[in-house]
Amino acid sequence: MTEAYSASSRDTSVFESKSSRPSLLDSPRGSLRRPLPIGGLGSSFLYGASAEEKVVLDMGTAMLRAGFSGDHEPLYRGSLFGQFKPTQPLNRLIGTQQALDTNIDDDTLDAIILEQLRNLYRNHLLIDSKTRSVAVSEGPMLPVQIKRSLCRVLLGNLRVPQVTFYPSAVVSLMTCGVTAGLVVDCGHRGTTVTPVYEGRPLMAYAVPTALGGDALSRHVRGLLKQHAKFLPFNEHPVEVTDEIISEDLCAFIVRKLVNVSSTLSLDEADQDCVQICRDKGLALGHTSEQSTEAYAATHESLSLPKETRLTIDTKYGRGDLVIPAWVCAYAADILLYGDASNDHEGILSAISRCIGMAPVDIRRQLISHLLVVGGVSDIPYFGVALAREVQFYFERSKRWQALASWVALANEPAALDSRQQDSRPPQRNSANGSVFSLSDRCWIGASLAVAARIGGLDIKRDDFDGYNLSDWTV
Repeated sequence: MTEAYSASSRDTSVFESKSSRPSLLDSPRGSLRRPLPIGGLGSSFLYGASAEEKVVLDMGTAMLRAGFSGDHEPLYRGSLFGQFKPTQPLNRLIGTQQALDTNIDDDTLDAIILEQLRNLYRNHLLIDSKTRSVAVSEGPMLPVQIKRSLCRVLLGNLRVPQVTFYPSAVVSLMTCGVTAGLVVDCGHRGTTVTPVYEGRPLMAYAVPTALGGDALSRHVRGLLKQHAKFLPFNEHPVEVTDEIISEDLCAFIVRKLVNVSSTLSLDEADQDCVQICRDKGLALGHTSEQSTEAYAATHESLSLPKETRLTIDTKYGRGDLVIPAWVCAYAADILLYGDASNDHEGILSAISRCIGMAPVDIRRQLISHLLVVGGVSDIPYFGVALAREVQFYFERSKRWQALASWVALANEPAALDSRQQDSRPPQRNSANGSVFSLSDRCWIGASLAVAARIGGLDIKRDDFDGYNLSDWTV
């Protein structure tokens, strides 16, 4: 009896003295609310998964990012359905499909998504799918067919309690500390320019374009086949073909070598020379021979490296792949200016059309918070070059000259505070989230929204009939 009373008194004293102890929130490390990472395995085992902790998914057209809410980066990044290509709804084979084809029946689509998510839960998240709800960062052009299939798999097969959808454009701006801006989502299959105002996506003014990571890869492959050289160590030079440039090699070149930073450190004369060359390429179409000759001649006149060498293994043996430097420096221009030969609109024209359709009184706030997300945004200085080219594009247009001085990136220090008056120039924004990766901002924004208990489009297991689904883009 005495021991029981002493134990209860010790417990009572512990709870009574809890309020008098200093809190972690009052210390300089106030962000450390728990000794273990929020959403980690330790927190789920020792403390139990709370209602606020969810699994966060970011489904693009070629990449899947997954993790736990409250974390600062995704736990898993991988190709979307790259290893699952079922011949029947219940049978699967290893394939090389890099993006999901929506022209398939619902049963096959459900089987592909089920296998991908089962692999995610078993091998990466390491939790039971029934224990936590799921938050999905939804792109503006995510097909409703995939959205229905995702809900059927999560709520039906994996028995997830609830699925919450967040607009990717809104949550990505949350990582910069603003609720109004222009989000350029440059993904694998295309690019979408979406205006956001007061935390609401203005889908009536969104402008899509067919140019994205896939178009850039095909453009780089074509330039390499025409202008690159392969020099085997033991043989004569060999013509560059598709057998030499594999998909992995082309993806490596796009990810590591392609850049748009070569003109940022040039003087005004060289920048004018490059701008004239880009205008000429825009008029001729960036895939034409005249345009590529103009790029090569312009790059020869600049004091920059002339070529890049990669040592690769092919069926002809080991050798060097010699890539002209101008291919890596100007390949991304096809995304900015468009492809006239295929009648594809560029990002600059899409931004101009989006700003033109938006209401006049919010145009300054939109263009002063320009944010580039998606897989293509990882190209070095792509966002900086895009903002610079938008400013030049507006300066040359009489209609947009008044907005040229307001162009700024939301994730850069010189960003306009939405609470300031429109007559003031852009000021420094300390809460711009510049430490976050651009390609992960949609996932990070959804993670922040869940941690901050911001509501989205909730779909519960008992309320979903397998087909009827509300869509915020309509």
